[in-house]
Formats: sequence, structure tokens, C-alpha cells
Amino acid sequence: MTSLGYGALLLLALAASVPASAQREPDPNDGNPQLTQWGVLDGNRVRTLYSNYGEISRYPDQPSGEWPKGSGHSYVDGIAFIVSAATTDAQGNRITPMSTNYREFIDRDPTTRVPWGWAPVPGYSNPYQASPARSDDERTWPGEWPDRPIDWAGQWNGFFGRGVRNADVETYFVFDDAPDREYTQEPHRFFPCPGDTRGGLGLEVAVRGFQWNHPLAQDVIFWVYEITNECGVDYDDVVFAQYIDWGVGGTDDSGDDEGAYNTRLDLAFAYDADGIGSPGQWSPVGTAGYAFLESPGNSTDGTDNDEDGITDETRESGPGDLVEGAEAIRAAVEARYNVDDFERFYGPVEETVAYRNGRWWTGDENMNWEQFLDLNEDGQWSEGEPLLDDVGADGLGPEADNYPGRDVGEGDGRPTAGEPNFDALDKDESDQIGLTGFSVFDVHRYELTDDAENYRVFREALPPVDVILEGGRNLGMFFASGPFPLAAGQTERFSMALLFADKDFADPRDVENSALARKKQTVQQIYNANYRFARPPDKPTLTAVSGDGQVTLSWDSRSERSYDPFLREYDFEGYMLYKSTEPNFRERLLVTDAYGNPVYQRPLAQFDLPNGLRGLHPVPVNGVQFNLGNDSGLRHSYVDRDVVNGQTYYYALVAYDRGLVNRNDDGSFPSTPDGSVDGLSPSITTAVINNDIAGNVVTDINTAVATPRAPAAGYVPPEVASYDADMRGTGAVDLTIVSPSALRDAPRYEVRFTNPSVWDTDLNPTYELVDTASGEMRESGTIRPGLNELPLTDGFALAVEAPGEIVVPDSTVRYVQGDGGTYRTIVEPGTVSAVVTPARYVPFPYDFEVRFAEAGQTPQTSLILAFGQQAFPLPFQVWNRTLDRQQDVILVEDVDSLRNGQYDHGDLIILVDGETPGAEPAQQGGRWRAGWAVRIRPPDPVAEPGVVPVPPQPGAVLRFDTVKPFATGDRVAFAFTPPAFDEAAAADALDDVYVVPNPYVATSRFEPSNPYLVGRGERRIYFMNLPPECTIRIYTITGDLVQTLTHSAAVDDGQEPWDLTSRDGMDVAYGVYLFHVDAPGVGESVGRFALIK
Repeated sequence: MTSLGYGALLLLALAASVPASAQREPDPNDGNPQLTQWGVLDGNRVRTLYSNYGEISRYPDQPSGEWPKGSGHSYVDGIAFIVSAATTDAQGNRITPMSTNYREFIDRDPTTRVPWGWAPVPGYSNPYQASPARSDDERTWPGEWPDRPIDWAGQWNGFFGRGVRNADVETYFVFDDAPDREYTQEPHRFFPCPGDTRGGLGLEVAVRGFQWNHPLAQDVIFWVYEITNECGVDYDDVVFAQYIDWGVGGTDDSGDDEGAYNTRLDLAFAYDADGIGSPGQWSPVGTAGYAFLESPGNSTDGTDNDEDGITDETRESGPGDLVEGAEAIRAAVEARYNVDDFERFYGPVEETVAYRNGRWWTGDENMNWEQFLDLNEDGQWSEGEPLLDDVGADGLGPEADNYPGRDVGEGDGRPTAGEPNFDALDKDESDQIGLTGFSVFDVHRYELTDDAENYRVFREALPPVDVILEGGRNLGMFFASGPFPLAAGQTERFSMALLFADKDFADPRDVENSALARKKQTVQQIYNANYRFARPPDKPTLTAVSGDGQVTLSWDSRSERSYDPFLREYDFEGYMLYKSTEPNFRERLLVTDAYGNPVYQRPLAQFDLPNGLRGLHPVPVNGVQFNLGNDSGLRHSYVDRDVVNGQTYYYALVAYDRGLVNRNDDGSFPSTPDGSVDGLSPSITTAVINNDIAGNVVTDINTAVATPRAPAAGYVPPEVASYDADMRGTGAVDLTIVSPSALRDAPRYEVRFTNPSVWDTDLNPTYELVDTASGEMRESGTIRPGLNELPLTDGFALAVEAPGEIVVPDSTVRYVQGDGGTYRTIVEPGTVSAVVTPARYVPFPYDFEVRFAEAGQTPQTSLILAFGQQAFPLPFQVWNRTLDRQQDVILVEDVDSLRNGQYDHGDLIILVDGETPGAEPAQQGGRWRAGWAVRIRPPDPVAEPGVVPVPPQPGAVLRFDTVKPFATGDRVAFAFTPPAFDEAAAADALDDVYVVPNPYVATSRFEPSNPYLVGRGERRIYFMNLPPECTIRIYTITGDLVQTLTHSAAVDDGQEPWDLTSRDGMDVAYGVYLFHVDAPGVGESVGRFALIK
């Protein structure tokens, strides 16, 4: 297994991609406020609104900085991104334009009230969707990406590469300040783009948000900004900043926040003064933090701003010069860098990648880019050699699912823009100036309309000591980095992380020992590794089918083919299935860490590979270890029978990997500085279920919602009408009806197998599922050894059990006719004999008989074993029962002292064939194409004393069968009788219509989870055992009509909900009610139920 240094163990590598130039190529289109979209980031335990013009959270709308997801507890009222610069207007006056956009107190057009500030640039999302582009939702993507080549169309525009989604959720959007007309007016007449009337500073911002669901990062959102000067003005004095308006404790509780900034952690944080949130008076209230990560660089001031020993490094340097040999590299480093500062920042020069490999491209300024592994030492990349960082401009290597083929820079031994650990994707190749300013204040002390005042505040020096603002107030903060130059066409970067934790400190001065500080350490490690973090397997696709008292769940196997680009292995380990009665699965978050923080959920079921990796993973997460499973073997379906008809259940299926554990040479575990086992805990896929603005449930591909239900009155269940198997293979094909309503009307199906081996010996045959009525192929794929649960098709599921080896089980070796005597028969692979080489051996996948002839007959003669030897007459015939023909054999006389030129019991009989089945046998290199070896020997007098030797008698028939894979031509045909409706049975069952719960007492388990922050949510009862088509009328006890319900459903659905509202849309009163069911052609029924307050 790969061994990594501790600093990298928490983090998994990316395969990154940017355009050929590391400087962002500006988009020619201007931002347009009419293209504004609002989305929700919800890829881990943090959920928040965000816009495609850079505003994050939006008081009072929800979710705004909600944590944990699904709680309704909000912590942020809003965040705005700001760029401020000093320049001169048309009259030569000094001005300080500021570009931003926010929900309140910003500059607007006095006539249209359109904000003067950031606006989304067209083309970076699907304009017909509400949300900005998200990596996990292809519906939000544009037809093609304006900033990428045309072959990126249909692929995710990933920070980590073409189609690469290394974060669990990544969002991407672009905005600019073209609509900002504040300084284009008199008296300034400032236009940043010569010959263009666009406004603002002439800036374009490309933004990415990242979320990971790994337990160490599940409470964090990362925001990364790339700011490009797309016009013609060179700025000497620019500041990047962010404004955050805290709302810790909820929309009704923003006025009692306190906050602080810790200089050692580079972390600002806020918390609630009384620890009680509102609405809802919830407690305890946690704490929220904003961590500064990346600042712009200054590569022209001749100063080592980040004190890493490299002066004026830049992320646009290109590959530079090649220096080869350890001595030459050391000399070049000493000539270019302050070695003491370099080694203090990066470690010893001798431990850098470039030095160890003996090749340093000087544009890789921190010496961490790694070229392909030249295994055959021919000086060039060959297929099969690991590419490492040398993946080319698109960031993809051959192991990627969407690998388009070799591209520019791939495997050329030279760093290329778009490759990991180089230029734009290596944050250390920038001479960062760091965070230079911070302010904490009462909201509205500084308004975003006052450009000059804000520029002054941004330029104030960073406080040398911790800043604490107490007393309970509506709290705001500024973060700033600058000044620095931003020339025309230049790109600089800025990034922050929003994080949440339980409040476990009484005094803000003690925050360094808190859960928030520990999460900040993880955040810093992710950033230090260029946003590389643990990548879970791909999400499986989950399907749920409701039944009577059960929910059947099935899923595909795509997760099992997930490749880890850092460990360079397929590291999938298993599945965990979760179940909840509310969409956020908070009731399942039961496993807490050593600090009492909930970390893991308890699964309903778990299935893992039977590979010996079982039990608790040795690498803990804050003291708690992940359960890898018990080697149960993989499944692709599960039937949940612990359900109640009418109750809505939410299911999530997550895939997880095996993590990483380092080992010392002696097999022991190395330790990290805190004493933990050195390695990486397993990563788990996300699972998201949302409610949209109308309260509708929106699921991800690996989540599902199901409400089990009773069938209609008169329901006749479907049946398998016929099943005919014609197979050589010894596997099994089982058929299960999962969704009766999805069955087609009386079709016939066939499963047809094809074995790619001419001998039908390949253990991975393929299959096709064909609707023989229409000729349509419904499914196809490959059968692997073991249980194969095929995808749900037309309402039924197939499970194919396939053998994992071709063998002759001892239980199949028996006499089926005549007297076999007491001799023992052993059937083994022909390679037990030295006359058979492994290259010429085939485990013939057939069934055979040895038919003993009557005395004096010789029904078969063996082939000549070797040149100069003789053929032997045999007292038996070997018959291939599968192919219905005689099977040729050779005879090896190896019975001690009986080399007498004839067959004797105990001699070795080896079955042989031609180069293809049934062809004339012929030797190649003096060797036959050989299969099974049969030896019929007398009992061993030592091991079997007292057994009288009796040989097989004339007329006896010995049979032995093979366990074998499916062969070409194997088929299974089947058909169904679809579900039906029996009117007579329905009429007899009308008296059995009933209401649940009855009585209804204030609430019911059948009611869906409440998606709203306030209010009771929907009430619900069910009418059960209804016919498929009927009308339900509900009356008061005095006969007044309250509501009319129409039930029109499939025959397997016999229940209808009522939300306890009247025809006028009002909640009904408590009391006793009557109901009347009218089913045309079936009959009528009446009953009563009670609602109790």
C-alpha cells in the first residue's frame, strides 16, 4: 500500500485543469443582473443560499449559514465579496471605486434601482434552472463552457480537471462589475476599458465553492476567488476584502452576537451571547468561524512577502529551465533562494520531489511537481507507467472514467499549466502578502455605499493582538488583503473558509483549545495541499419501490469502479444504507467523537467486500473509528420490512473507501504527532434530500423516498407465468417481481449469455436481457463471479449467481450405472502430470462419463503420449455428455512396477482436445491440449484397511460434472402474468375500508416532516383498502359535506391521504366524522373516524 508523509495523509490529490495559460482569459461578455440565480450548497452538514454574483446567505431567507443541515438553525445573515482600488478619474482626481453587491445599503441606479456592482456573466449555468452550476447536478450546467474548449461540453468544468469532481460538491460561476455606473457619471467619467462604456473597475471574478463530506471536513465550505483585470487600466493599489454580517442564533436573534479574531489561528469567529436561538428558543447555539486562507501575491516588489525563501515567485511562471543532477540542483537552489527560509517553510531541499528525482524544472518553484514514473528507464512515458503529476493540461490520466486520450503535456516530463502542483494549481508558487486588515464592528457602522471610508478601513494595519468585541450586538466584520498591483490582464486569488462547531469555550481567549480550532487545523491542511482532500467513491444510483408492508431498494455498481487519483488504486470498500423518517437523517447521527460531537450515522444495513479488511479502521477521527464492515460480501438490493403502511421513509445509500493506513517495515503502525495512527480514515459519499420552495422533495441519485402501501381491494398479484432455462453453465438465475405496477403487459424476456472464451472458460461472461416480443435489448453487462444483482428492469429484478472457478467437485464423481466396486476415483487438473504444461491446459467446462465395456471389448484407444511411444487400447470409453461425443484421451503409465504396455487401474487418464472444441487433437511443441486428469485406483491398504479391492465391473458408468461459467448460447426465458383487478373480490372487501390512525390524536406518525421553520406542518390520515377507482366523501356527524377526495390509482395502491382540511382550505375541527366510499361498478361503503385534540 502507498505510504505517505503525515502532512499528506489527510489529503488526497487532485487531477487539476486550467486553460493553457495560467492567467485567466477574460470573458468578452458583460455581467447582467437579470441573469441572477440563487442556489443552495448542501454537500455536507453546512447548508446555505448563495448567488452567482458572489453573495452568500441572504437574511431573512433560509437556509442562510444553516448548521447542522436540516436543523433550521442559521448563523449568517450575509457575506459580500469586495474589491477596492485607488486610481484617478478623467480629471486626474484620486478616486477609490469599490465593487461589490449585497442585499442592502449598496449603490443603485437612481432610476431603475438596479445594483451598481457585481452581476453574473452569461454562459456559466443553465439559464432555465434556478441554481448556479453544481458538479453533482448536470441539469445546472450550460451546453458548453465559455472558458473551456468545446470538448469540455457535457463534462464538469472542474477546478480539478475536465470532468473531475474531487470535491463532493463543487459550484462554479463568474461575475464582473460591468453594471457599476457610479464612476462613469459626472464628474468622474472613469471608464476602465478604453473605447468601452462598461463601468466598475473592469474586473471579472471566477468563483468556486467546495464541500467535502468527510467527517473531518463536513462542517466547512471553502470559497476560492480568481480576480482578473480584464480591461486596460493598470492598478498599483488594490485591496481584496470580504464583509460578513453574522446572524448567530437565527433570524430573530441577530442582535446579541459576540465575536473575536485570533491572530495565531488566522480565524475570526462569532457566537451567541446567551446561547439561545430564535425562532424556536433552541439551545445550545454553536459557534461560526471565517478562516482566511489565500491572499493575492506581489511578484514585482522584490520582497519575499511570504518568507518562504523565494522572492517574487508567481503562478504564471511556465516550466522554466531544466536542471539535472543532485549537485546541480542544490547549486541552483542556493543561487536562487534563501535556503534557510526555504527549508524552514518546505523542509530540506534533499527531501523535495525535484531533488529526489534528479530533475528540476525551475518554474516549479517549490520543487514539488513530479513527472511520470519511468519504469522501463527508456526516458519517455510508456503506456502503463504511472503519470503522477504529469497528466497534461486537462488534468486527466488513463484511469479516469472520462479520459479522452493523451493531450498536450501529458507524459512529456515537463510541467504544464493545468497539472497538479504547478503554477495556478500550486498556491505556494505565489508570493502572498497575507491578511493585512481586519475589523469587527456593529453592523451599519460602515455601509457598503461609502467607498472612500471603506477603502480607509481596509488599509488599516492588521491588529497585532487578538480582537474581541463583546456585549451582545448585531455583529459585522471586514477581512482585507492589500495593497498590491493588478495590471491589465493579470489574475490574483483570494480564498476563505466558512466553518462551524459546537461552542465548547467559555472565554473567547480560550478558542485555541476548541472544536472550532481543531476544524481550522483541518481547513489549513486542505488549503496547504492546494485543496486536495479525501475523495470518496462515485455515488451509486438508488431505486426504491414501495410495497405492502415493505420497501425494496436496489442500486447499481458504479461506485465499485471508482479510482483514487492519489493512491492510484481502486479503493472502494463497501456500502452503507441509511433510513430515516425525516429528510436530513439527523435522527441517525448517533455516533459521537471523543469530544461529544456527532460524527457518524448508524446504518440500517452495511455490505462490504470480503477482502479481509473488517472491523474498526485503525485511524480515528477525534477518537472515533470507522467500522469497515464484517466481510459480508457486496449486495445490490435490500428489502426493508420494518415499515408501516402510510409512513414516509427516506433512504440514502452511501459508498465508502478503505482509507489509508501506513505501516513501518516491521508491520507496526507509525504515529502522528498527537499519538494517533498515521493514515487517513475512510471517505464517504454525500447523500442529499431537499425540499424545494413549494415543499416538494428533491432527491439525489443515491437517495430515495418511499411510502409503503396496502394494495387496492380486489387486487390480484402478478405471477411468473413461465420460466425455462437452457444452460450449460452451473450458475443460477433467480427472478423477483419488485414493482408490480411497472410490469409490462404480458411480455416475454430472455437472458442470453455470451462467453468470450472459445472454450467457454472465461469467468466473466456477458449477458443481454431482451424483450423477445419487441426485440428490444433492455439491459446488458458483464457477470462477475459470485452474486450479481442486475439493475431493476420493467418492475422485476434478476439475481445471477456465477461460479468463481472451474472445478470438479468430489460430490459429482459417482457411478450412475452398474457396479463401481470399491476403487476410488480422483479427478484433478491435468497439470498434476509433468506431461501437461500450464500453457496447454484448459479446464474443459463439460460433464463426462467413463463407460466400462464388457469383457474383451476395447471401445476406445488412447492417443500417443509422445513420439516413439504407443497408443493403448482401453477397456472403457470417455464420453463428453455436454457435447455428446467421444472425448480423446492420453494414458500415462505411472503405476509403480506396472509399465506393461496396457491400461491398469491406477494409471493416469488425461482428457485432450483440439485447438478449438471438437477439432482434431494435435500436439504443439510435443504437448497436447489437455484438460482433466482421471485416476481410478484401488483402496489404500494403509489408509483403508479392511476394504476389499473390487474394480469397476463391465457395464458400470462413472460420471463426473464440472462447475462452470455460463457458455455462449445459454439462455433463460420467462414471462409474467401482470397484476389484475377482481371486481367481485373488491365488492366483498368494501366493508373492510378503514381509516388510520383512528382515532387521530393531535398528531400522526404518517405526517411528513415539516419543511418550515414555524408552523405545525401538514396533518394527515389515510383511508385504507380502497378500490382502485372511487370517490370518498367526508361528512360531519350532522351530515354536512366537509371534503371530497378522488382516489384513482394502480391496483397495487389501496390508500388515499387526507390533510384534514375542508373544501374551503381550512383546518377541520376535532370531533367524529363519517365517510362514504362510492366505487362505480363495485359498490359503496360507509364508516366513521374520530379526530381528538
